[in-house]
Amino acid sequence: MPETAAARRVLVALDTLSRSQAALRTAGALAAEFDAELAGLFVEDIDLARLFALPFARELCVLSGELRPLSPADIERGWRRDAAMLEQRLAEEAGALSLRWSFRVVRGRRVAEASVLAQAVDLVVLGARAAALPATARVPLPAAPVLVLVEPGRPATGIDLGVRLARRSGAELVLLIPAADRAAFEDACQAGRAAAKARLRCVPLEAADPASLLRALRREAAGCLVLPDRNRLFEGGGLARMLDLAECPVVLAS
Repeated sequence: MPETAAARRVLVALDTLSRSQAALRTAGALAAEFDAELAGLFVEDIDLARLFALPFARELCVLSGELRPLSPADIERGWRRDAAMLEQRLAEEAGALSLRWSFRVVRGRRVAEASVLAQAVDLVVLGARAAALPATARVPLPAAPVLVLVEPGRPATGIDLGVRLARRSGAELVLLIPAADRAAFEDACQAGRAAAKARLRCVPLEAADPASLLRALRREAAGCLVLPDRNRLFEGGGLARMLDLAECPVVLAS
């Protein structure tokens, strides 16, 4: 992450199935910390559209309990409705924090589209892939732990972000450290404490891979995960697969 004065945009990427409220709150907190623009990206999921286009795909009507086929027009209307709702939530979040904001709609895959736009922003926040949360009154960030992946021997670029998020929400800061042995773990933990200049807890991680991270997220009941490297850990669609199963926002730090 650039120095505070250089920060300009925090991108929050959402789609129909994202846990939008938690992702927006996390992105808003980071934008406020760095006096950055809160940039919303709504992705019309082409994979979801292809699924609904299958001849056996049906929509369940909540009122009648009947199943009916979906048409392309139905999907388009649903996208427009969801985009309008998320844009309103983004505007409300930005207004409450006195932030600059923008909103755009693209069609594709959320992780791929966010990766392309990540070159032009300072931070990316991805909402976990789950049923969207209902609109609610604005409340503080949940005090669930903020987890940061710290790999021994690599720059700890996510620690400052973790410190800021934990401080704003009153949450515990937890460093996830994949280490070959106890000595390497202790060294990385000590280095993390020195970098954070704050109280934190260190947790050993089996490996720096999506499966190990998912287990840690569930075990720690994480409120947010900060990843220091958006490319190396999740090649081959691993990040998208993890978001399908994660239950908290993921922050991608440069």
